[in-house]
Amino acid sequence: MRGLIRNNLYSMASNIRLSLIMAAFLALVPLVLKETSMIPMIFAVQIFLFVANTGASLRVDETSKWNKFELTLPIRRRTVIGAKYVSFSLLILLGVLMSLLTLALAYVTGVQLDSQLVMYGYGFGLTLSIASVALMYPIMLKMGTEKNELVVFLSGFGAVGIMLILAVILSPVTGGMQLRHPLVGMVSTCTSTILFAVSYFVSVRIHQRKEFK
Repeated sequence: MRGLIRNNLYSMASNIRLSLIMAAFLALVPLVLKETSMIPMIFAVQIFLFVANTGASLRVDETSKWNKFELTLPIRRRTVIGAKYVSFSLLILLGVLMSLLTLALAYVTGVQLDSQLVMYGYGFGLTLSIASVALMYPIMLKMGTEKNELVVFLSGFGAVGIMLILAVILSPVTGGMQLRHPLVGMVSTCTSTILFAVSYFVSVRIHQRKEFK
């Protein structure tokens, strides 16, 4: 599996480098503008940046016929899908690490951050990233990657919808529909993680039935 993971990350290398540059630039924005209200959105974007471009790399794999070639390797299809999901997890982790750079810079420069805003930023960013991947990959696996940009957009929209629905469900506990409430962030992240696990099994089933041309 390690070889498959390395190959997945190698195919995303150019996108990862671009995301690193953009995430590093975003880390400087609150320091320049001295606007802490932007912190949650910056965290969310930094985390999401690294999975937003996975559709393009999946398109490259399909165009190069790698999806067909890897089936000739002495590995199970379950392993192929598992390597994809591990790669997605590493990208999300990389996004979280880049968001920590923003926190570190804010601390060093003395920018005061509201803990609730920080938790909201991470809750929203993780929900957006994890749920988007969970929705996106099975769809692309089933339908192909010709319209990967549209699928990524709709998956992101679906991830936001999940958080909104959960905010409504939890409103009796949180005192109204409050997206920034810590409970909404925690429940949304946990729900997205469960969806991510379910997505893996769905993708395995799709892959086992799919014939690559």
